[in-house]
Amino acid sequence: MGQGTRLVFVMALLTLLATGCWDRREINELAFVSSMAFDLEGEKRILTAEIIRSAAVAGGGDAGGGGATSPARPQRSVVISSEEGDTLFGAGRWLATKLPRRAYVAHTAAVLVGEEMARRGLAEVLDFLDRHQEFRRSTCILLTRGPAANILVEAQGGLEDSLGREIAGLAKWVRVSGYGFIPNIHDLLQDLSGGGASTLIPVLEFSPQPQPPVSGRVPSGPGASPPTGLPAEPEIVRTVALDGAGLFHHDRLVGWLDRRQVRGWAWARNRVVRAVLELECPGDGSKLSVEITEVEGDIKIEAKNSLLEGVIKVKVEGNLLEQQCTHDFTTPEALQALEDRAATFIAAEIRSALEQAQEAGADVFGFGGALYRKEPRLWKELHNRWREEFSELPVTVQVEAKMRRTGLTSRPWQPPAR
Repeated sequence: MGQGTRLVFVMALLTLLATGCWDRREINELAFVSSMAFDLEGEKRILTAEIIRSAAVAGGGDAGGGGATSPARPQRSVVISSEEGDTLFGAGRWLATKLPRRAYVAHTAAVLVGEEMARRGLAEVLDFLDRHQEFRRSTCILLTRGPAANILVEAQGGLEDSLGREIAGLAKWVRVSGYGFIPNIHDLLQDLSGGGASTLIPVLEFSPQPQPPVSGRVPSGPGASPPTGLPAEPEIVRTVALDGAGLFHHDRLVGWLDRRQVRGWAWARNRVVRAVLELECPGDGSKLSVEITEVEGDIKIEAKNSLLEGVIKVKVEGNLLEQQCTHDFTTPEALQALEDRAATFIAAEIRSALEQAQEAGADVFGFGGALYRKEPRLWKELHNRWREEFSELPVTVQVEAKMRRTGLTSRPWQPPAR
């Protein structure tokens, strides 16, 4: 056999061996997990999964519109399955005994961690998520007050047909509200591996909302009776919303921030994209709205005479969007007063968040990282007791605000004199 013939034979053999997919997964054999919840009960780990209902995705079954009613809002097209185990992976394997398909987690949009699990520590949750070959580090992670499974089971559909998609949408748009962000697994691993070994996770809670009554389909065909009308009371839908955040030190939950304090933290950490400040008009106590369009936050730490001092500097720019009073803010004096009022308001939110973080001993502002970058030798001396040092750290907050525009109207409209 010549050399050319041998080469052709080897190539043909390799082609035969390369055909087919030895690890293929048929899509109709997979159960796509949209979101998951991790809880702790005693020493048992509880894993709860929200799985997309395949019939609804395909447009068949109850979601296909062939039923007797036509909902005015999307219904969650999912099934919920839960199991317990001594480990999270063990619970997942027991969960497999309840599913007619293989659970597939590569497209999981979010995971929820219950309060009890968070107080014990996130280490095993992060290890499970980061070690698993299918989970992605871009998966969102949120905290719940009480068991996370309650949110997963009881939350009702808002604009999306699964809780995972609701959270993915929140993660995309929450920053324009000024109340921070939704972290992913990579963010948490990075924060907890940094100088302060602290992080912040937003809280997901129920937010019951009244919805218009749902009417049935109009009957048709011979013998059909006319509709009897709408229900007298609106339906209360248990949708979800972000409300505050949990403070973590060395992966354990140690405190809480409310919504305003979360925004105070976000100002300093440069997490605000846009925000609205509701300020008081001078003198009469009525309100005005200022939209913040540009934010630049900076955190530094300085060593003076062997004493540490933190500095938070924030610069914002914004526009006057609404006013209930009749003051003319086009004059330099009035505009300066408005800027001072905005700066004072932002500084108060930052100080409130800082006080709460220092009380909990969670350096979510990143002063430890700033010290490591500026004074690595000093950090080496202090890092073992940094939690105590941070709790006593004096911090100066400096905020500068500039108002650039007053909208399309320079002066407030007033009715003509009669």
